[in-house]
Amino acid sequence: MKLRVMLSISGLIILAFACTPKPAENTTGPGKPETSAEATFSPQMLEGEWHMITEVDGEWVLYYPCESDNAFLQIKGDSIMIGWGQDITAGKIENWSTDGDKLTLAVNDSYSVNTYPVKTGQNGYIEWWLWEDAEEPSRFIPAAQKSQYKEVRQPCKECWDDCEEE
Repeated sequence: MKLRVMLSISGLIILAFACTPKPAENTTGPGKPETSAEATFSPQMLEGEWHMITEVDGEWVLYYPCESDNAFLQIKGDSIMIGWGQDITAGKIENWSTDGDKLTLAVNDSYSVNTYPVKTGQNGYIEWWLWEDAEEPSRFIPAAQKSQYKEVRQPCKECWDDCEEE
């Protein structure tokens, strides 16, 4: 009798391990499991607000063009908002992938799906290729670091002839 009970318990233990679900293999995207390579850089690491810095006269600054605002990014969960300066694009991160230290986001803005490569830079900034024809990426810093950068506003007269600047 004891032998049957022990065999039954052993059978249940083996059955329990055999029926344990295995994690999905190499799936990516918001809310999906990460592989060890993806754990180093993921969209979750980008959550928050980011502001573009621009090099002006050899110094990295928050640059405000006279006809628009400084570019920014805002990421929360699978939602992304890109402030282009004068326009805003809101979209959903539908998929993402990693290749070494580069992350590529596939963003659906309801008109099309665009891909945006992203890399981490030194000193806490991130590099985004937001424009297809850009030779270099744009640098963005976390909102918490904005006070560490000088603001430079382009003079109004560089955009309009009838500008009244103080």
